[in-house]
Amino acid sequence: MVDSLEAVEQRMLELAIAISVADKDRKGRAYIHLGNAYFNLPDYEQAIENYTEALHIFVEIGCRAEEGAAYGNLGSAFCGLGNFKQVIKFYERHLSIAKEVGDSDGEGKTYGNLGRAYQSLGNFKQAIEYHEQHLSIAKKVGDGAGEGEAYGNMGNANQSLGNSKQAIEYFEQDLNIAKKVGDRAGEGSAYRNLGKAYCCLEVGDKDGEGCSYRNLENAYHRLGNFQQAIEYFKQHLNIAKEVGDRAGGGIRL
Repeated sequence: MVDSLEAVEQRMLELAIAISVADKDRKGRAYIHLGNAYFNLPDYEQAIENYTEALHIFVEIGCRAEEGAAYGNLGSAFCGLGNFKQVIKFYERHLSIAKEVGDSDGEGKTYGNLGRAYQSLGNFKQAIEYHEQHLSIAKKVGDGAGEGEAYGNMGNANQSLGNSKQAIEYFEQDLNIAKKVGDRAGEGSAYRNLGKAYCCLEVGDKDGEGCSYRNLENAYHRLGNFQQAIEYFKQHLNIAKEVGDRAGGGIRL
């Protein structure tokens, strides 16, 4: 936390210098850096304020690539607040600009971000479509880490749909890539996901079905549709009781 607060102070100084020399491009970048420092605290509301200031500057001076990046940062900050409607809006704007300026790397990563946003809303089929787009671009530009991430996300989305066998295939791809690029954290995550997926197969995928209901329950709860969330919670509770998942059965809205 101390390091994060120091980072905020340093970025505030950077912003003050940019203002003093009346350099708008530098000022916009300073707002982005300050927003990142707040994001890492995490203080998402302050991050949003600074990203918004940066966005206004980049729009004014016509820096389209930086404008797109600001939209992407805003999407990530709103994700931290759980406001997924705003998340999707900003990521879609980032995606549009990335395509316009030929930023393939940014385009691929934004497809991945959109996929995770739709997963959070319980729209797993739409999420998979975006992850497939991310995977295609990652392969095209030689982004090994992005390719592995896309496979992992596709695995998680399929697992949420109860498709454990398909999820396992994707998790194994993720694992192979993590080993290849030396991503130890990614390797550990892939092993963990594989363990959960195989566990679902062993119990007739009832656990996976329960996970799907839980994810839907959480998504509708975030959207404020509490009645629908309660219905999915009841389904999740019944399955948790059936498979003897006392921890899962103890979840409350």
